[in-house]
Amino acid sequence: MKDPEQGKHPMRNLAFVAAALLVLMLGAGALAASETKVLFLSKSSGFEHSAIKRVDGQPAHVERVLTALAEDQGFELTTTKDAGLINAEDLARFDVVMFYTTGDLRMPGSGEGLFGGDGEGAMPAGGVGELVAWIEGGGGFIGIHCATDTFRGEEGDVTPYIAMIGGEFRIHGRQFEGTLEVVDTAHPTARSLPERWLKLDEWYLFKNFDESVHVVARMNPGTEGKRQEMYDIEPYPVIWTKNLGDGRIYYNAMGHREDVWDDEIFQSAVADAIRWAAGER
Repeated sequence: MKDPEQGKHPMRNLAFVAAALLVLMLGAGALAASETKVLFLSKSSGFEHSAIKRVDGQPAHVERVLTALAEDQGFELTTTKDAGLINAEDLARFDVVMFYTTGDLRMPGSGEGLFGGDGEGAMPAGGVGELVAWIEGGGGFIGIHCATDTFRGEEGDVTPYIAMIGGEFRIHGRQFEGTLEVVDTAHPTARSLPERWLKLDEWYLFKNFDESVHVVARMNPGTEGKRQEMYDIEPYPVIWTKNLGDGRIYYNAMGHREDVWDDEIFQSAVADAIRWAAGER
């Protein structure tokens, strides 16, 4: 049966359509605004890892991997080697900051030699304090691999940055296949990790380790008597999280090798870490 009211109020119908379109537009805008904004800093003031080295001005391997991951996962990614962006005003534009860095980032480095850094922009003198304040205010921080080889102190000295991230790189041996053992399978950052994962990488050993961190996974060096002397120890933490004020901190010691970044398991773990650091469960 034909609706007797149909067609009698064209302006009302147009208003309804316009309102529906506005709702759709606002919804799309809200979705875009809700994208997690991630800053990836790969500034090197000391040794520059090959995985983050730019050649002929082209994005580094890790930058390419993260760019594809961001497109797939819906993150808004900014990649930079300019540590000058670590200041209160610029940090306020991001939800999560990722460090794959070395050395005292307040020093640009010469860009020459094995430990000369990349010569890119240095962090402001108060950058660490502003980074810590940003985390305490609700920011999410992710450190990958050599992030613990950053702002290291003199012997016996724990710098504010090391206190924030939860541990300091001490030494590493030859690369080998170690077994990542997840100790908290219920943690959101572990949802993509196998409970045991044999992986070839450069495995860091640490000092000034913060025993209060939440350990997500540890590294098992392998069969006793067949491992390098420095790794002749019990399994030890290599992935951990902690809270700082209203913010969240995640560290993963893996990621020296390009093929680790190419692994879908590792990529998924990084995506999980970004979501967790941004405040998602």
